[in-house]
Amino acid sequence: RLARAPPPARRHAVPPRFLRSLPASPRSPGPVRFAPCSAMAAARSLSATAQMLATALVAGERRALSKAITLVESTQPASREAADELLSLVLPQRDASRCLRLGISGPPGTGKSTLIESLGLELASRRHRLAVLAVDPSSHRSGGSVLGDKTRMPQLSANPAAFIRPSPAQGVLGGVARRTEDVALLCESGGGGRGGVG
Repeated sequence: RLARAPPPARRHAVPPRFLRSLPASPRSPGPVRFAPCSAMAAARSLSATAQMLATALVAGERRALSKAITLVESTQPASREAADELLSLVLPQRDASRCLRLGISGPPGTGKSTLIESLGLELASRRHRLAVLAVDPSSHRSGGSVLGDKTRMPQLSANPAAFIRPSPAQGVLGGVARRTEDVALLCESGGGGRGGVG
């Protein structure tokens, strides 16, 4: 009897989202590469999100401003590209002549929050809109802001003309965070007539 040849090895179907780069076979001139479908879909989704946020931000929606700041402060590479696209869309709407920035810094316990709240309430009483970017110490557990400054300004937090956004310092010294400049540009592009950084 002739020996039977072993059956050919079965090729298992690989889901497209797991396809990265297959090694070259002896018959192929080089590796066969596949585009990561999930990464491409995520990039398109973030781009569409940036466009929707830009439209809502220019219209003055407070929730859109919060989501835009979250996108800008993200450290993910794909989010960074979407944040750059968002800034490029909203910056032409920014009127620098109507924006004023004021920086307030100092050691703990000197009354920074009290001063910011008093100035903010005065601006709000004069029918100005303001954004307070409170740079707080970072949480050792989560890395986020401890939200201390916002809780110390209860009256200003409840004022509809004021937008208060605590941001974690994340080890950056000097009273500002890594993305404070970008966040300030978002606030000014979204209709904030006066801007404050504490």
